[in-house]
Amino acid sequence: MPAELGSHDEVFHPSGDDPNWSESGWFGFYIPERNLNGFIYYFHDVRTGVSGGGPALWDPSGEHVYDCLFYDWRWHQPPTGLLEYRDFTLPNSLRHEVLEPMQRYRLSYSLLGLDLDLEWSAMMPPHEMGHGNDASVPRHFDQPGQMTGTVVLNGERLDIDCYSMRDRTWGPHRPGARRSGDYLWAIASPESHWHAITVASNEPGVDMLAGGYLMRDGELGELTKGRRQVLQRRTGAPVRVVFDAEDNRGRELHAEGEVRTVLRWLGWPGRMTYWTLTDWRWDGQQGFGEDQEFFAREQIRSLLD
Repeated sequence: MPAELGSHDEVFHPSGDDPNWSESGWFGFYIPERNLNGFIYYFHDVRTGVSGGGPALWDPSGEHVYDCLFYDWRWHQPPTGLLEYRDFTLPNSLRHEVLEPMQRYRLSYSLLGLDLDLEWSAMMPPHEMGHGNDASVPRHFDQPGQMTGTVVLNGERLDIDCYSMRDRTWGPHRPGARRSGDYLWAIASPESHWHAITVASNEPGVDMLAGGYLMRDGELGELTKGRRQVLQRRTGAPVRVVFDAEDNRGRELHAEGEVRTVLRWLGWPGRMTYWTLTDWRWDGQQGFGEDQEFFAREQIRSLLD
């Protein structure tokens, strides 16, 4: 069995034989009062020393990578060679520092009119999706936390103090989307949050649970079944979403999401993602998070009919 996650994973992992091997990491942040969402996202290929990624910011004033508030996701950056995961800087100035393994990280960037200085702190240990013993299947984990710091965009200072999710994946990363799916999460407090990944089912318009967790009243449960549906769309993008699930403690979750803002993202080849800031309601409470909905590019036209 693969080793349990821990401080030994605060490295860029050795590659396998698969030519599609890559390692990536993502941190999210938002300002709900301004319907503003953002990410810091990077990838690295340890075989070739090629890295990429960057930050993005968007609100309802621009839904595309060419008109959103800020976008510097880069595929073509000068080769970096060997990078030290605990403290690396990409050619576009994005810096990642491990302050405390699996607990605290600092993220910074300064270029093109954006100055970003953020610190992320964990709220629970990483939650790993099942991986078994198949080395051809990537390892992936998600971890809720809190993001604090500042973003200065074209001279305007934005203070960040929000709940946040991060993820990390290493292993074969093949282009395209073999079938549609979703990455959804919400946090109301350290004692109440959830995360799920769903994939398209044989029932039109229904995506079924692939994995996730439920934290309720400070007790963690593994989601065992669930389904997600979009109740309303606008020019293809989701507007209202519902997610129903059950965990291994027998607890039911019913969450309704209202999308505040969306980025139509083509960051990974062959895949279109509606990346949203979503206002979620469940258990009589409110928590912000996301509903990232991804499709193979050719599927998008059917949503616009």
